[in-house]
Amino acid sequence: MKKLILLTSILLMAASCSNSLPQNRVIAHRGFWQTEGSAQNSMASLRLAVESGFYGSECDIQLTADSCFIVFHDTSIHGRNVEDMTFEEVLADTTLVNGERISTVDEYFSAFAGMKGATKLIIEVKPQVTDDMMSLSIARTAEAIQMYGIQDRVEIISFNYRACKELAAIFPEIPVSFLDRTHNVSFAQMKADGIDGIDYRYNCILEDLSLIEEAHEAGFIVDVWTPDDPDEVLTMVEAGLDYVTTNRPDLMLEILQGI
Repeated sequence: MKKLILLTSILLMAASCSNSLPQNRVIAHRGFWQTEGSAQNSMASLRLAVESGFYGSECDIQLTADSCFIVFHDTSIHGRNVEDMTFEEVLADTTLVNGERISTVDEYFSAFAGMKGATKLIIEVKPQVTDDMMSLSIARTAEAIQMYGIQDRVEIISFNYRACKELAAIFPEIPVSFLDRTHNVSFAQMKADGIDGIDYRYNCILEDLSLIEEAHEAGFIVDVWTPDDPDEVLTMVEAGLDYVTTNRPDLMLEILQGI
C-alpha cells in the first residue's frame, strides 16, 4: 500500500511539471537489465529494451588485446586490463550474470539491425589506453555502423573527445554527445566540431540546474546519467532536461508518460 501511495504521489508531481520532456526520452543504461533473465550489456537487455519501447538502449564498446571489438563496460576483469587480454581470455575469465557470454560488436549490432521498433542504440565508445587503440576503436565503430546500415537508428556518446569529434565528422547525420563531467571543452569548440549534445553525470545537474539552460542556449541537447530516484529526475525534467539515462527505465518511462 505504501508503495502504491508513493507511486501515485510521484505521478501527481510529474503532472505538475510545466517545463517537461517529451514523453519518451528514457534511455536504458546498458540495456534493460534490472529484470529477470537479463544482464548489463547482454543480448537479453538489448532485446528487452527494444520490446519495452524505450527511446534508447545504451551499450559500451571497447577493444581487447587481439583487436576484438566487444560489448562490455568494465576496463578490467579480476585485476587485468581488458586491453591486455585476448578475447578468448576475456571469455574464459567472465560470464554475464544471466549466463550469456560477452558479445562482439558485430554480434550485437547485427542483432540490433534485425530488431523492429523505434528504440535507438546509444553507443558509448570507451576510451582506450593508447592513441593507436583509440584510432582503431573509432575506425571500427564507424565500420560497424556502416556495415549493418544502422546510421539512422543510433546515437554516439563518449568520454573521449577525440572519438566524439572524429565520429561527428564521419557521420554528421548521427547525434553525438560528449560525456562531460567538468565541462572541460568550450561550447564554441564543441559546436565547431559538430557535437550535438552534452551528457552530464546527474549530480552535476542537481548541483547546478542552470547548466541545462546554459547548454540549451548554446544549442545543445542535454542528457544525464544515471539517476534512479524519481524525485531527482522530476527536478531535472522541470528544469528542461532532454534525456535521462537510467538503470530503471521502466519506472522512469511510467512516470514521464504521466506528465
